[in-house]
Amino acid sequence: MDAVDRLGTALVAVEWEDVTAYTRTAIPEDFEPYRLRKLTCGMLWKETDDYIVVVGDYDITNEGKDYRHNDFHIIPRGVIRQLTVLRDPSELVSLDVASAG
Repeated sequence: MDAVDRLGTALVAVEWEDVTAYTRTAIPEDFEPYRLRKLTCGMLWKETDDYIVVVGDYDITNEGKDYRHNDFHIIPRGVIRQLTVLRDPSELVSLDVASAG
């Protein structure tokens, strides 16, 4: 099953490289530039040629409402170093909120 079939349901871990900034006007001699590596985990919600969207929070209690997804990470493809599927949609379980009282 390819990533397009898993959109919105596969749980993924994305390793990506973030921007590094230095805000002083003069760079000291002992300054060493370094690269920031990030790890973002969540549901692979959307995938385009330019970016992917990972959702870290999904509110299962808001059935029928517009605001069920939170904590969006829009990650440009050019900074992604690795994308790993942690759990395929076929392995996901459904939570019954009504019986969890």
